[in-house]
Amino acid sequence: MARRKKKDLVKIIGIIIFVVGIVSYLKANTDLFNKGPEGDCYVDFIDCGQGDSSLIVSNGVTTLIDASTREDGEKVVDHLEERGIKKIDHFLLTHPHEDHIGGAIAVLESFDVENIYMKRPTEGTEPTTSVYLNLLKKIKEQGKTVHAVEVNDSFECGAVTFNVLGPVEDYEDLNDQSVILRGQIGEISFLFTGDQESSAEKDLVAYYGDTLESTVLKVGHHGSSGSSSKAFLQAVAPEIGIISCGEDNSYGHPHDEALKRLEKQQVEIYRTDTQGTITVTTDGKTIQCTEGK
Repeated sequence: MARRKKKDLVKIIGIIIFVVGIVSYLKANTDLFNKGPEGDCYVDFIDCGQGDSSLIVSNGVTTLIDASTREDGEKVVDHLEERGIKKIDHFLLTHPHEDHIGGAIAVLESFDVENIYMKRPTEGTEPTTSVYLNLLKKIKEQGKTVHAVEVNDSFECGAVTFNVLGPVEDYEDLNDQSVILRGQIGEISFLFTGDQESSAEKDLVAYYGDTLESTVLKVGHHGSSGSSSKAFLQAVAPEIGIISCGEDNSYGHPHDEALKRLEKQQVEIYRTDTQGTITVTTDGKTIQCTEGK
């Protein structure tokens, strides 16, 4: 009887050791334990007034593209806090206009930012605005450096691979200098174009052709008539177009001309001014859009 109890005890101890080992392994392997199935991702096109800001989260890694205006930067911060974001792994600012970089200082003061990406302005076009100069000052005060992105640069955000596609030329217009970023996760892709307008879009199409094709297009320049040209939309062939703009904004964005071109290409349109924050969720195979998050 004593020998049987001893065998049972040894068996129980063995089971406990096995279970503890499995739990330890899962905790050590964050992809399995904390980050969900490989390939999961969500993208928030944040409702932040007449500005741009997009949050991408995949397997616990975060990317923020632009940060809206000074006035609405706190909306970006509030959204990230509501999402439980503690750290921004990649912070990319497409171009140095106030409606894209104005809220960047608020972001830097509120979160631990690991990497900052900006394009070096074309020689002779360096901004002298207080918004831009104060941002550079804040980055320097925090002891951070800026990665000056170039075409063909890339970085990983969890299961998403981001590639810098443009600008492909040196432009004098700061809008056309916008960083063009394409994210790929499985069969699903996202194209972010900042405020590039039709002349720069033409150069992109000439350079890349149909390889620009993307599932989701962050519609250029808040839906301005000067962007989203016919040739560009045909090359990108998006299923979904997201327009970021403020309600009743003074620019009249989005313009009817751009909306008609998008509709003619049978693009499903979502707008932050009428639908709030738009969230696209994907597992790399399918996508789902929800509004008002």
